[in-house]
Amino acid sequence: MTSLGEIQFYVYGINMIFGKNFKKILIAFLVFLFAFQVVSIIFSLYWRMPWLDNFTHFWGGATAGMVMIWWTFYSAKISPMTKSLPKIYIFVIILGFVALVGVFWEIYELIVDRLVTKNNYISILQSGGLIDTMKDLFVDLLGGSAVIWLFFKERKKQQHYEN
Repeated sequence: MTSLGEIQFYVYGINMIFGKNFKKILIAFLVFLFAFQVVSIIFSLYWRMPWLDNFTHFWGGATAGMVMIWWTFYSAKISPMTKSLPKIYIFVIILGFVALVGVFWEIYELIVDRLVTKNNYISILQSGGLIDTMKDLFVDLLGGSAVIWLFFKERKKQQHYEN
């Protein structure tokens, strides 16, 4: 037996994240990520607060995961077969996309570090290129995993209420 609170959480949860407002929320996540990145660079926030890099990578991994969830399940390209994929396939597809975006972002950071900034300031402050890159990719994957977990949780609730 479900309580009124659980039903309200279900309605707000599905509609707020993976329902009809999902595309708007996804756009808000992307705009926030872009704006946050620009502001952080302009005001040297990454250099003042080194932990901020972890937040940005987690948010970026979550956003990349949301992009893939939207493209796979909510865009016009959805097929009936997609909805019936086993969870492990969905997990691998979405997390693979998150990893790919993370790798491209690390390549971007390398290019900016070597070709755009003078005196390699980024690498000096990151204290170890390979370790920092691996940490960034791991945090990207954590953000993507968190979104996948939330998606599975809300999808299970949605299936429960449809039956």
